Amino acid sequence: MILSLWILACVLSPSISAADDQEDEPRLPLAMEVFLKKPKKDQYNIHIHLTNVSQEPVEVNVHDLPWTPPNDSKWFLAYRMDSNKTPIKQTSWRGKFGSRIVRLIPGESIQDKLALNPRFPSLLKDIDQFGVQLQWECPPPTLKFECKNGTPNTLTIPKADPGQPDVYAINQTACLKLEQTIGLISIPRDHDVLFVLTTESVMKDLKQVQSLLLGVDDYVQQCQPMWTNSWAVSFFTDKKYAGFLRDEENKLHFEKGLWQQANIGQYSSQIRTLFRFPWIRKKAETVYLSVYQLRQNNK
Repeated sequence: MILSLWILACVLSPSISAADDQEDEPRLPLAMEVFLKKPKKDQYNIHIHLTNVSQEPVEVNVHDLPWTPPNDSKWFLAYRMDSNKTPIKQTSWRGKFGSRIVRLIPGESIQDKLALNPRFPSLLKDIDQFGVQLQWECPPPTLKFECKNGTPNTLTIPKADPGQPDVYAINQTACLKLEQTIGLISIPRDHDVLFVLTTESVMKDLKQVQSLLLGVDDYVQQCQPMWTNSWAVSFFTDKKYAGFLRDEENKLHFEKGLWQQANIGQYSSQIRTLFRFPWIRKKAETVYLSVYQLRQNNK
């Protein structure tokens, strides 16, 4: 899903005519790869990466991304691996998303994931009895993207798959140090979001914020291997108020004007956007900022 904190805080086959209309538009030089992941016991996700494989910057609207509804249910299908290869019914969340343009330089990728368990309610039963295969066309007729050369267009979950989660080697000592360096307060369960402690002076200084975001990116890459490069940060001046605005306690803090004073910044790595002092009209500022491009510029 689109990881704008504005959304967090509150955020099948195509017809022939649709496919023909899509083919009339030139495809973007964004190579798509799809990976099967198991973050928890009996939990299945697919990660989707789109990488700019051209020599020029490419602009893409979040409306067109594979994980944005209704695109998320149009480009791939799931089948039981029985004798009839029976299609599995899938559900998709419906919502409205604002228009955002993301500018990817050569080599830069935009990524996100789809959780398969809620999408296919019978998934675990189907895996147990038959096995499941995910399949899509390359390139998908309903999307604007290419498929990366040599990548498969099927993913298979074998019959009676034990569902054991993926295992990664994580340096806990290094991660603890990174947590301290970036001022990590907490990570809400089942969200790729970090609540971080910082000061107004840091938020006012763009170079310091950029350095802090690079540290957050280091932490995500080294210590949260089940995340994609779509994550979000909410910056607070006081640990007491760290959390989503929808939380009951924070609603009370908001009514008193306390939560919005403490929440001095928000950042979405997917839409490459930093919101500084979003609740203070005279100080509010929106900055387009890609941590990938920042690293390239610092080399």
